[in-house]
Amino acid sequence: MESSCGRRRRRRRVRSLRRPCSTGRCGPRSSRSRPPPATLRGKRSRRADWRTATRRTGSPRGSLSVGPYPTFINLVDLVIAIAAIIGIANGYQRGLWLSAAQYAGLIIGVIAGAALAPGVADLLGLRDTRVRALAAVLVLIVGGSLGSSLGYVAAAYLRHRLARGRTLLPPERAGGALVSGAAVLGVMWFLGLTFDRGPSPELVRLIQGSVVLRGIDSIAPRPPPFLAGVERTLSGVPFPQPFAVLAPEVQPLPPPASIDTAGVNRAASATWKVTGRGCGGLVTGSAYPIAGQYLVTNAHVVSGTSRTRVSRDDGSSLSAAVVLFDSNRDVAVLYVQGARFTVPGTAAGQRGTQGAVVGYPEGGREQESPAVIDQSLTARGRDIYNENLVDRQIFILEARVVPGNSGGPLVDLQGNVLGMVFAASSGNADEAYALTDDEIARDEQTGTQRTAAIDTSQYACAV
Repeated sequence: MESSCGRRRRRRRVRSLRRPCSTGRCGPRSSRSRPPPATLRGKRSRRADWRTATRRTGSPRGSLSVGPYPTFINLVDLVIAIAAIIGIANGYQRGLWLSAAQYAGLIIGVIAGAALAPGVADLLGLRDTRVRALAAVLVLIVGGSLGSSLGYVAAAYLRHRLARGRTLLPPERAGGALVSGAAVLGVMWFLGLTFDRGPSPELVRLIQGSVVLRGIDSIAPRPPPFLAGVERTLSGVPFPQPFAVLAPEVQPLPPPASIDTAGVNRAASATWKVTGRGCGGLVTGSAYPIAGQYLVTNAHVVSGTSRTRVSRDDGSSLSAAVVLFDSNRDVAVLYVQGARFTVPGTAAGQRGTQGAVVGYPEGGREQESPAVIDQSLTARGRDIYNENLVDRQIFILEARVVPGNSGGPLVDLQGNVLGMVFAASSGNADEAYALTDDEIARDEQTGTQRTAAIDTSQYACAV
């Protein structure tokens, strides 16, 4: 039987082994303290990381917002990922040839639907933008479904005749998965570009924020010209397309708190309304002076119209002749015989330059709206007829622009012209686009040397 003294010594020994070693030594028999096991170190480091994250975020214990979570994946990316996984699984099950034929039919059907959608809307006489957009979506769905079904039936028939019950080999399954995954990504990219301008602003924002679509867009070839036609049908926005690809992401800057300056007021007094007959009614835009008898506006304002006039809110109205028409840059120069316009000064703009856009929105009374330059860049877009790819020097603006503002000046707070408004975003009501003054300078110089009128009614309507 063990004595009580021995039991006491054993307890003291156990307690000494558990006592923390603050001095680096744990009693007379120990050397320097040994590091804890790796598993214990991992647990302790994870606890320390959790405490650090909690202190940084201020989140309570157990909160779901402790760690940093990625915010760059949106709903469109999730849909694309699910569709790609399903496509790869189906491709693996069906094999190379059946998958290739089915997706080839789907792609051909979607492309055919995109090419036919604007014509179908015109053939049905649809005028309401939402109804036209719905019709375009239905044409796309029908085209894709028919193409996919025909491709599948044709491939199934050939497979039945050639394979005759033979099981699929692993290379065939792998090829089917690869083709299906690539085809799904290609179709999603094509649909993303198609719906990038409408009909829903929320959908446009999701598409433009998609990491997957932007990655595909950076390596994919430029889309065909007819795609711009279905984009315009879906969006209902009568502006040229500034970008043939997804619009770049920009960090918006705050517009000026006030634009009530002497310079902006001078620029407003020099801005004119442009009207023309054609394209099913009265087409309106804006213009500003570039010489004593010359104004500049957008080509899409006067394309397909005749009897061009310029007017102001004070009742002044003058006949104008189009003497230069550049459908690539979207620039037109007007000659007003006998006029004596006051020409505003010009200046170079850059990111952060504040000012205003001046014009006649919706063909109504003149308005000035705050604006700031978010970005200056060379953009590859489409001409006003969606036929040719063109490079333009443009400003991305934080400003509200609607039809009727086209051709109006972008001015700084001192009243100097920085550029000419020509388009607006369909997904962001506060984003607009302007041609830089340098971009239109050559057309201005050429146009001010002419007086012979151009019959723009012979051109197709661009709106």
